[in-house]
Amino acid sequence: MAEGEEILKFDGAEEIKPCTECTYLGAKIYQSGDNTIEIKHRISQTRKAINALNSILWHKNITKNRKLYIYLTIIQSILVYGAEVWQIPTREINKILSTEMDVLRRSARKSRLERIKMNI
Repeated sequence: MAEGEEILKFDGAEEIKPCTECTYLGAKIYQSGDNTIEIKHRISQTRKAINALNSILWHKNITKNRKLYIYLTIIQSILVYGAEVWQIPTREINKILSTEMDVLRRSARKSRLERIKMNI
C-alpha cells in the first residue's frame, strides 16, 4: 500500500481499503476524475445500439417523427447517461457529436457520401 493512503475501519474490525475506480449505477468513476474512458464506453454502447437499430433507422415506411422518438428515448439515453457529472474535453465532445450525427443521418436515410454538415 502506498504511503499516505488511509485505511478505514468499520466497527473496529473490518478494514475498508481505498480503490482507484468503482462502478456506481452502471457508470465507472475513477479516482483521478478522468471521464474519457467512461465516455468512450458510452459511445461504444451507443454504436452497438445504432447497429442493432440500423434496419429500423433506414426503413422508409417508418416516419421521421417515430425515428426521432427512437433516437430521443433509446440512443440519446444510452449516450448521455451520467453526463451531467462529466468534465468533457473538446475531443470527446466532437466524438459525441459525430455519434449523434451518425444516428440522425441514418434516420434521414442519408449516406456519409452526401456530406451533410451539422449546424450548431
